[in-house]
Amino acid sequence: MERPSDLTPLVLLVDDQEWTSRSVESILRPKGHVVLKAYTGQQALDLVQKVSPDALIVDVHLPDIDGVDLVRQLRALPNIPSMTPVLMITGGSVGRAERLEALGAGAWDILTHPVDPNELILRMETFVRAKQDADRVRDEGLTDPATGFYNARGILKRAKEIGADAVRSERPMTCVAFGPQSFQATGKSLEALVEAISKSVAAALRVATRTSDTVGHLGPGEFIVVAPGTDEKGAVRLADRVLEAVEHEASRDAMIDPELVTQIRAGFCAVEGDAPTTPEDLLLKATMALRKAQADDGSFRVRAFEA
Repeated sequence: MERPSDLTPLVLLVDDQEWTSRSVESILRPKGHVVLKAYTGQQALDLVQKVSPDALIVDVHLPDIDGVDLVRQLRALPNIPSMTPVLMITGGSVGRAERLEALGAGAWDILTHPVDPNELILRMETFVRAKQDADRVRDEGLTDPATGFYNARGILKRAKEIGADAVRSERPMTCVAFGPQSFQATGKSLEALVEAISKSVAAALRVATRTSDTVGHLGPGEFIVVAPGTDEKGAVRLADRVLEAVEHEASRDAMIDPELVTQIRAGFCAVEGDAPTTPEDLLLKATMALRKAQADDGSFRVRAFEA
């Protein structure tokens, strides 16, 4: 997708009212934003096939498509991921039900005219910075496109950063690896089983981990979490919390066999902040603990690394 500059924020403004459109544009342009305008929902859908905006501002009332419905359609497009900020704007009052519907469709917030210029600029700068940071991480090859989590390279980089901070603050850290046992005896295709288990584990990790935790996708069906400030007891609690969340997530999907989630295992390695270790060593030990848990006959779902 083409865009004017990697450093210049590109905002797609979708509004059929010329005066409100010019008002928003007059606020954003002097602050260095490039504003691309669409006057209908269909024009917006056509434009995002050609450009990848850093942010979108969508009017609630459009002549051809309801604004909330347009946000839903935009969110379904591959080049409008969840990290792309979408704001809605309206000239009327916004009720609780309307706000909840917009947020549920994927909007980050709803603004009302007349817009406070300082508030709009501060919001856009914060939101666009977060989006561009996420793009930079992706472009540097540190994330897994399928899940949005870090890949092996990314998790090692973050583990090094977390480890350095743990040493400075003398706080513990832990690494927990998750993965399935072999499903070959079930009679189902291995690819379908791995896809099902990956889906449930990835969903569980999104709801069961903390903002400070770093999640990585190591390979088919296998994930890893680097958790700062977490000792051995905390590692066990983290593993149990994720495994419980896996069962919950799987129960909501009729396509996933509940028996699969009972075969998820976890292995961890917890170290003190003053313990000498490397990111590679930490991840290796957590993975070794996972392999031991996978080799058990089912008596231990969570295993610690043992030297």
